Amino acid sequence: ACSAFATLEEDAGNLLVPYIGPILQNLIFAFSKYQQKNLLILYDAIGTLADAVGGALNTPEHVGVLLPPLVERWNGITDDDKSLFPLLECFTSIAQALGPGFTTFAQPVFTRCVALIDSTLRHEQQNVDVDKEFIVCSLDTISGMTEGMGAAVAPFVKQTQLPMYLLACMKDAMPDVRQSAYALVGDIAKACIEELAAVLPEYLPLLTEQLDHRTVSVCNNASWAIGELAIKMGPSMQPYVEGVLAKLVPIINKHEEVNKSLVENTAITLGRLGLVCPEVGAPHLEHFIKPWCMALRSIRDDIEKDHAFQGLCRML
Repeated sequence: ACSAFATLEEDAGNLLVPYIGPILQNLIFAFSKYQQKNLLILYDAIGTLADAVGGALNTPEHVGVLLPPLVERWNGITDDDKSLFPLLECFTSIAQALGPGFTTFAQPVFTRCVALIDSTLRHEQQNVDVDKEFIVCSLDTISGMTEGMGAAVAPFVKQTQLPMYLLACMKDAMPDVRQSAYALVGDIAKACIEELAAVLPEYLPLLTEQLDHRTVSVCNNASWAIGELAIKMGPSMQPYVEGVLAKLVPIINKHEEVNKSLVENTAITLGRLGLVCPEVGAPHLEHFIKPWCMALRSIRDDIEKDHAFQGLCRML
């Protein structure tokens, strides 16, 4: 029944909003009844509910019902227990849905995620067998918190060594770790780029190096992160633009053989670079303008597309 309800939530979306109260009461009641295996389905149902109703979940009444049992469960699981993974995924969805409403609960979750990243990296350096999923899930949860809380996440980033751990994750041999690390760089850039100021000279060459269309998800996230950094850095992005263009222009010119979303993402990043450093992008325009227009003509109108076309106009 719980699994079937999760499927219903996906399809129903906002239609569930009037029923959030009784839904939460029953899902939380299940906490006291379910054993380990069924808890996985319960976490999924709670996370899917958060995805479906979004900000409507952010009322004191709903938060008061939902979060205490989840936090209690969180505190009862040890750092080496893999049942943390589905709980972290659940927290990711809740943090995105609650936005600023998650701030009260953010400190223990954020601190523990950073500690999990730290301990996994240290154990790996000591040649201990590690499960990198602890890093991936922790990075994704911090991403969800950053996306939801916005600038309110800045104090938590400041209090930890997260930017330095991120640097290690960006160099990791495992693509999944790099992919999640680049996504988090982009999210932090949007929310509080000043917390990354000291490490940007190290971040940008690493991101540029990863612009390889053969690893689609890694390349996609690296490209998107560079675009977000560019918007926040403005003209100070200039020393890095030429190197990024050298990687992105060949990708967009292979548009017939490259993943469609990667081509669209590449086009947006090229436009954003043109917006902040048009004089660097302009000489390259003739080499990518046709596939660029083809890539962006049919994507939805949003702030990223807006940035891209403003950049095109500035380069012209």
